[in-house]
Amino acid sequence: MANPYRRLLALLPTTPRQVGEVISISGSRVRVDLVGGGVRACQGDAQMGGMVYVEGDKITGVAPSLPVVVVEV
Repeated sequence: MANPYRRLLALLPTTPRQVGEVISISGSRVRVDLVGGGVRACQGDAQMGGMVYVEGDKITGVAPSLPVVVVEV
């Protein structure tokens, strides 16, 4: 029987999925302002000002435009 911890780790994604707003488009390169902070250059299809899901340097889909609330503890 395989190690249960390693089986659990195999289910988790290796790169986190982040949400951001598209701030510029240049050909197939898209710059995304991430909700958690930072800007990332990605590849994929997006609309200017739209919210997208980003994994690594690829846009994986359209994210809903919901209000973001940041609470610092």
